[in-house]
Amino acid sequence: MSATLASDFWDNENLDTWEIPFGLWTEEITFWLTTHIKGFLDAVKWPVDKLLELIIDNLLQDWLPWPAVLLLFFLVGALTRNVRVGLGSAAALAVCGLLGNEYWDLTMETVGMVIVAVLICTAFGIPLGIVASRFDRFWNRLRPILDGMQVIHPFVYLLPIIFLFGVRRTPGVLATLVFALPPIVRLTNLGLRQVPGDVVEAARAFGAPERRVLREVQLPLARPAIMAGLNQTLLLSLSMVGIVAIIAGGGLGKPILTALNTADIPLGASAGAGLYFVGVLLDRISQPGDSIDRRSLFSRMRDAWATRTDPPVPPVPGMATEPKSAVETVAQEAPGLTSSHRLGAAAALTGGLLAAVSALLTWGRNAGLLSGWARFDDTDLPGLHSGVDATGGSWFGITLGVVGLVAAWGGVLALWSPRSRARFIASPRAFLTAGLVAASLAVAYLAVSPRGGNYSHGTGAWLALIGGLIVLAGGFVAALRARSGDEPARVRTREVIGIAVLALFLAFAGASGSWILDQRSDAAQIAAELAAEAEGVDQGGLAAEVLAEALAETRRVTVRGLDSDGPGIGYVVLALTLAATAVALGRLVRRPAAQQFLGLAMFGLGCAITGIGFAWIASFVRLATPALSPGASAFLTVVGGLIFAARGWRAGRPA
Repeated sequence: MSATLASDFWDNENLDTWEIPFGLWTEEITFWLTTHIKGFLDAVKWPVDKLLELIIDNLLQDWLPWPAVLLLFFLVGALTRNVRVGLGSAAALAVCGLLGNEYWDLTMETVGMVIVAVLICTAFGIPLGIVASRFDRFWNRLRPILDGMQVIHPFVYLLPIIFLFGVRRTPGVLATLVFALPPIVRLTNLGLRQVPGDVVEAARAFGAPERRVLREVQLPLARPAIMAGLNQTLLLSLSMVGIVAIIAGGGLGKPILTALNTADIPLGASAGAGLYFVGVLLDRISQPGDSIDRRSLFSRMRDAWATRTDPPVPPVPGMATEPKSAVETVAQEAPGLTSSHRLGAAAALTGGLLAAVSALLTWGRNAGLLSGWARFDDTDLPGLHSGVDATGGSWFGITLGVVGLVAAWGGVLALWSPRSRARFIASPRAFLTAGLVAASLAVAYLAVSPRGGNYSHGTGAWLALIGGLIVLAGGFVAALRARSGDEPARVRTREVIGIAVLALFLAFAGASGSWILDQRSDAAQIAAELAAEAEGVDQGGLAAEVLAEALAETRRVTVRGLDSDGPGIGYVVLALTLAATAVALGRLVRRPAAQQFLGLAMFGLGCAITGIGFAWIASFVRLATPALSPGASAFLTVVGGLIFAARGWRAGRPA
């Protein structure tokens, strides 16, 4: 029997037993956005729509006849590059108009969509690149976002664009912005960072203000890189034409999509040739060039990179001093153990062992507390259920037991391993964090309302709460009395505003968001009742439509965090969010020791919020109940808690 279970565990199909409902979470969030912020979405869509209408419908198709458009592109090419590029641009557009019926309008629509996308990308990309070149912290936060925008396939973020903004060319341009924005931001930042520092310092030495230094020194020297970024943005915008055609975006991508669906070789060849000519003319116009310099774009970029000026490396203080001997390097003095640190370590050892042992004891009797919300039969389940059972504490007990073991191990290291006292696991910060997580998990489990009247808490859940409170009390005293010679990071106004917005986000997720999505319903009974009602309305095909719409509306039951007949888990998340917000605002005090302690407390509260959301999701995924899944609020709670923890970790560290 054991051999059979072992072989089943290693079977690949065993993974199909559990499912993380990320798709349902995304659907729920999308439905909420389209319902509650429709005005904001319309405000985002309106300027793009008006620009497209002005440039395509009015300027290129109605106001200017085709000879005027050819003359316009000739002048643009001649002024930006040379006469040969201008003549080539006008000739390429003329060829596009002669490829077939309505090809001139399709070409103008393509050019107009690309122009609008490039204008918006330039308006946002160059300022973002300037700010990123001046503030490393802003660039470090912006770079992962740009990486995601470039790595993710356009089809992936085309779906949320459709859900939020609909179809046709305006949503297509919005999707193009996501794909085409990163190059101009990156190359603007790169170009400004490669400006020689001595030139900038010379301009400042002559009394030039920062705006003038940027406008007359840095931007002109960074122009080749900025133009290269503009060129790449333009070409990426053009490459989206075929994908945008899938959502009825129009342009030359429309005949290409038709040719693919119907295997029409002449239509596909004509549309492909039109896109080729449009791409070549836009590329030649946007390339930075000098009438004397005949090198290609890649040659200019390669030479510019090879002859760049690296910033000087400042001398490190103490670099010229005599190196320490090997004995001095190896022999490091172990940090001493203060009375408060010893108290925190003893509390972590004692409370951690209690919390770890409690996971093996009884957490519930005669029913499943968490499983009762997922399976109707578990509301009356005679027997004892431990903290690690799916019908008992489940992942609340498992997570709390693991946290208890980690806290106990940290206490052991702090008490009996002097060289390990400087590590995080043996520090007062770890004891405080472990206490907050363990106590919050126990409180959250005990606060869940049972679905039936047969359930009662076991001794294990209360023992887990006692163990978590012991670790929390010891960690609180140890962290409060800990002294650090380093100054904590300075509190900024935008950080306080960000924390307030995050608190509102988490409060909404815990209060009005869904924690359980229940799609289990008696489909046969509902179908019979609705079919009879629809048949009375219309004997024809309307009955099926009414039935389908009604079934779509009644197929899901949402259990929210603060519902009176719900589990009540949202109250715990809301309380922890308010506590974390109060701690974050308390960092406005000017005492460095208090700021560092409150930063550590915010880190611990963020970990606690994350732990509750994770334990809730993992517990319901473990049950693998068909047509039932944890709600999107649990996922948002995990995300918000991680952000709180990251801010607290940074705030608790030295500046």
